[in-house]
Amino acid sequence: MSKKAIRVQRAMMGTLLLIALILMHIGQSWGEYIIWFIIFMLYVSAATGFCPSDTVLQKLFGKEEGSCS
Repeated sequence: MSKKAIRVQRAMMGTLLLIALILMHIGQSWGEYIIWFIIFMLYVSAATGFCPSDTVLQKLFGKEEGSCS
């Protein structure tokens, strides 16, 4: 995955976590479910090597030039 795609992926994760924390702070309990979803997807990605955002971002930004895969 290209460096730009990795930066976008990290920004998306950070934004979702920030939104979830803000929702929890203002009393919306479903902000916690966003955090649990992110944690679950991180573990799925670590165990299987599959991450949906990787697939989407590779289609948007393409593979890094010179990569073997």
